[in-house]
Amino acid sequence: MSGSWRDGVDPRTLEDIDTLFGTALGMAQEQLLEHGAFLPVALATTVDGELRLIAVTPDDLDDESAEVGEVDVDAMIAELYAVLRQERDGFRAIAVISDVFLPDSDTDAVQMSVEHADGTAISAVQPYNHDDDGHWNYPDPFLDPQERIVWPETGDHA
Repeated sequence: MSGSWRDGVDPRTLEDIDTLFGTALGMAQEQLLEHGAFLPVALATTVDGELRLIAVTPDDLDDESAEVGEVDVDAMIAELYAVLRQERDGFRAIAVISDVFLPDSDTDAVQMSVEHADGTAISAVQPYNHDDDGHWNYPDPFLDPQERIVWPETGDHA
């Protein structure tokens, strides 16, 4: 059996990542319950350990009647990462949270892409569905490697 991604990771880093995952999932579940969907947002743990919510306004959301499906989510995610990269010296960890569709499973999911300034990067994908009785179900999440965007491996700080 292969080791966990957590093996050898500093306990303080794990605490930051666990806090971001837990907070991100809670925020997403709350938005799903209230609205049935959500726009991408980011969370950042500052160097002082405070959590900060970072949101951007979609360029194509020009009135309140626009639906999430009409918004360029990819552009919002790119803008969130641009903000996070610009302000990264004030952060020790970040998470970008988005509502995604998994075509192989034919289901929606919450994707939480987390990076830590120490180089750890992991993505959690939490599938979800809404049953006929009005209950939200959250099957087991799965983890994937995450590309380092805010703190790239190359040392590129552009």
